[in-house]
Amino acid sequence: MLVKEKFCKFFFKKKITISLSFFLYFFSSSLSYSNFQEDLTNKYKTINTLSFNFTQKIGDKIETGNCYIKYSLLMNCEYHKKKKIIIVDGKKFAIVQKRYKKIYFYPLKKTPLFFLLDKGKILDLVQNYEPINIGKDIMEYEVLGKKSSKVKIFFSKKNLDLLGWKTIDAYSNEVNFIIKDLKINLLIEKNTFKIPKEEDL
Repeated sequence: MLVKEKFCKFFFKKKITISLSFFLYFFSSSLSYSNFQEDLTNKYKTINTLSFNFTQKIGDKIETGNCYIKYSLLMNCEYHKKKKIIIVDGKKFAIVQKRYKKIYFYPLKKTPLFFLLDKGKILDLVQNYEPINIGKDIMEYEVLGKKSSKVKIFFSKKNLDLLGWKTIDAYSNEVNFIIKDLKINLLIEKNTFKIPKEEDL
């Protein structure tokens, strides 16, 4: 009887310890995420422009360049080797091919950039949705777009910077867009987001 009593006490203590440990871990994780959520929201509210270098990976193909983003819905990304520029002027999405002196237009609302270039949508995501993955250094969110398209967005847990995004292109290729040397709220000239005419290329 004494042995049984000791075993029951030991088992009960162990159960309480495990439950308490789980509760403390869950509580500290929730508190940590809550702090991150609040800090990221406050930081993003102050951001008007982003300037950065990038690496884009599509399958085995890697391209590099530099980008300027101005909220909302303005972007200019120039690729180093291809003489290609992507420009979003608030209404239109254009791929400017300088080499061929051609400009191709696409509906902005049907591209992942429509979400990524809208600060209000990013704030809504951070404030009202939980991340799908919380890593050691990265917080990952996922957005479901039209026709079940997905956009994954990555933020740094350390400094709350936007680290990049992952999408699927029109040919079902995974596109990884990695941001480097991010600078916030630099002054960007208005004509940076002006789409040129083909005859001027």
